Amino acid sequence: MAVERLGEILGAPSTIPVPVPWEGSAVALNGLLFPADYRWLVDTYGEIRIRFDFGICIPRLDRGGFEAFSDYAADAYEQVELVHEEPRFPETSDRPPYEMFPAPGGLLPWGGDNRGNYVFWLTADPNPDRWPVVVWIQDLEQWDLFPGGTTAFLTAVLIGEYHLGQELLGSEDYPLWESAADWSGRK
Repeated sequence: MAVERLGEILGAPSTIPVPVPWEGSAVALNGLLFPADYRWLVDTYGEIRIRFDFGICIPRLDRGGFEAFSDYAADAYEQVELVHEEPRFPETSDRPPYEMFPAPGGLLPWGGDNRGNYVFWLTADPNPDRWPVVVWIQDLEQWDLFPGGTTAFLTAVLIGEYHLGQELLGSEDYPLWESAADWSGRK
């Protein structure tokens, strides 16, 4: 249902992206498989930017393939930890409430923006199709757990049903989405 709804919102892509060889993720990422709705999104649209600012991270050959997700996770967690070390708000704890991938059940980032906001999967469930989305809003120093997967989350953000959605999106003056690249690195 969420896949179809997101497809209606985004519309058809102008080009077909080079498909990702998803079977390689289990080897590269210690058995990790990606959620089916995320694989659909990437195979249909490639790496996209929503309203110019919010980007969907995908495995790309020119960035190290699947292994780049481990690097992306480390970079995201480093930024999050810096905020927790020197918080602006007294209620912000000195440690993030989640471990980061590759820790078992850790957070794996799959998107973010230029302001230090990230969206992650909470990988605790052995079935990736049941991974909820965890959101980090840096300016608010706030974590939020969204109970659905990738496409349900993006749909909720785009139709205004997610309460922190505007923190993630750029101006409505920008196109709804644009292609950034595909598995091969091609735009």
